[in-house]
Amino acid sequence: MILKSIHLENIRSYVDETVDFPMGAILFEGDIRSGKSTILYATEFALFGLGSLRGTFLLRNGEKEGSVTLVFEVNGSDYTVHRGLKIKGKSVQQSEEGYIKGPNGMAYLSAGEMKERVLQILNFNEPVDPKAQSLIYRYAIFTPQDEMKEIITKDVDRRLQTLRKAFTVEDYKLASLNAGSLSSVLKEKIAKLQGQTLDLDQKKRQLAEVIGKINIATKALSPLNIEEEKLQGEYDEQQKQLMEIQQAREEIKKIEAEIPLLRRSIVDKSKLLNENTNEMKKISRKINEDIGPRINELKKMPQPTTKTKEELKDDITKLRDETKKHERLKAKIDERKDNFETIIDRKKCPVCEQSIDSKEFKEKLAHIQQERENLEKKIDKLEKEAEKLEGFVDKIIEYNDAQRELKQLEPQLMEFEGKVERLNTSVTDLEKEIEELEGKLEEAEDKEKDLKKVSETITKVEEKIGEIERDLRRVRDKIVETRRDIENLQGSKADLEKEVGKKEEQLKFKENLDEDKIWLTNYFVPTVENIEKHVMVSINQRFNQQFERWFNVLIEDPELRVRVDEEFTPIITQNGYEQDYSSLSGGEKTSVALAYRLALNTIVQEVSTGMKSNLIILDEPTDGFSKEQLFKVRDILAELRCPQVIIVSHEKELESFADQVFKVQRSQGVSSVNRVK
Repeated sequence: MILKSIHLENIRSYVDETVDFPMGAILFEGDIRSGKSTILYATEFALFGLGSLRGTFLLRNGEKEGSVTLVFEVNGSDYTVHRGLKIKGKSVQQSEEGYIKGPNGMAYLSAGEMKERVLQILNFNEPVDPKAQSLIYRYAIFTPQDEMKEIITKDVDRRLQTLRKAFTVEDYKLASLNAGSLSSVLKEKIAKLQGQTLDLDQKKRQLAEVIGKINIATKALSPLNIEEEKLQGEYDEQQKQLMEIQQAREEIKKIEAEIPLLRRSIVDKSKLLNENTNEMKKISRKINEDIGPRINELKKMPQPTTKTKEELKDDITKLRDETKKHERLKAKIDERKDNFETIIDRKKCPVCEQSIDSKEFKEKLAHIQQERENLEKKIDKLEKEAEKLEGFVDKIIEYNDAQRELKQLEPQLMEFEGKVERLNTSVTDLEKEIEELEGKLEEAEDKEKDLKKVSETITKVEEKIGEIERDLRRVRDKIVETRRDIENLQGSKADLEKEVGKKEEQLKFKENLDEDKIWLTNYFVPTVENIEKHVMVSINQRFNQQFERWFNVLIEDPELRVRVDEEFTPIITQNGYEQDYSSLSGGEKTSVALAYRLALNTIVQEVSTGMKSNLIILDEPTDGFSKEQLFKVRDILAELRCPQVIIVSHEKELESFADQVFKVQRSQGVSSVNRVK
């Protein structure tokens, strides 16, 4: 894995800062509390989540949200991982808005899913636990210096437990402990099963006794079933006979109940017959004496004209208008006649007073008189035609009234004729019905006489059925009692079979557990402990070689030697005498811790699948070093041959052999990173 860049937003002392990671040896220098280590913790958070860290440790004070975006390279492919922090209630938690972007695109994942995906990308073979740190990362890439000193000084059991996790051999110890726990559980289970199967033989004997009782009861049940079947046959036969007789009685009773109904029906229908006959006669008289003659009279009335009353009135109006027109013309002719007569009498023109020829005017007067006579004839003719048409109007009104009356009478005639026809049909039907009812009445009165004989037969059959029912009830009670006994015995048998089967399974299970316990105790646990011992001895030897090697690089003192014992406890000797770690100088303590750290890094890389030595992070690796020891770091970096080494330190002397130098400064509570080399 190679780091490319990291972006911090509201992380501890950083507000909004991006840091690029070049290749080679990188030094982040700055004063204490300037924000150097924050970059390392933010990197670990981006990859694996909070782990054992608290959200309040990373989120900047006073802010509600923060985030880290890390870009890194694995096997030539770039990946971007983004995680956020937010305040939830009174705590700071990782938000669910994280994502991973790689060659196959971007995926938004939960906290646990992101850690699982990062472990897959890095090929770190370790359990996925969102609340735990990555041990491979912590001991092969980045281990805070104080944490390494704590590992050295902690008690043996805790140190071995930590190293087992780092060396991925914890499973051996865990398997051994689990096997011991399992063996204890098996022992308790075996003892419990032993107690549960002590009465197995007794239960088998009880089961045999119950089976014998079931066989006896089953044999006794057979003759009872035969007797029940016989009685049931007799009972069914008697019931069938009873049903037939009862059915006959019910039919007779039904007929008996119908007799008064038949009589009443005959009376009612006879009454209705008389009513319909009288009604038919009444309607026939009305047709023959009233409606029929009137219809014939109306049909004989001739139509005076084909014109309607309105058309006649229009013609009369036209004639009257023509008459008035001729009368107006006659008045004008009379006026002219009077003028001519006056002129003839005076023999002068009334206008110019000149004398006129009376002969000429007499001829004109004769012509006017002729016109007047013609007009009078026309007027007389028009008046006669109008009077004639007015007579037609009265006749057409009379004709129309007759037709309306005819339209009313004809439906009445049809209705009355229909009624007569229906009444006639009804009379015929009623006569037939009365005849049928009288026949049924006679038949019913004959059957009524047989009712007493049928009732006596029913009484005898019911008495026989009662006797059979008592015998059948007695047999069935015995059958029910026997079957109940068998059912109870079958239940006991099933319980005993189940109990015996369970105890036999428990006995078999106990025998298998005995074998498993022997195998765990005598074979598995010793073998696992032996494998773990050999693995830890092999790791211890390689670890000791690396520990001595790196310490000798840092401390060139032939009298001061270090090694680790079988429990990986650092043993420091000077002039052949053991020295306590707490009595060493600051530089010597740091040298022991750094050598232990580098040895641990080397061994974890060897035992971790997929781990490549291309990145190492050193946090304050030279605390307490002399100037001479500081220059030893150059030799260490040369021997590591790591493509990317990130060093966090406040020692400026390390600038001379760092390929890239970044200055971390903090001003007014805000950190910034600037490249100076």
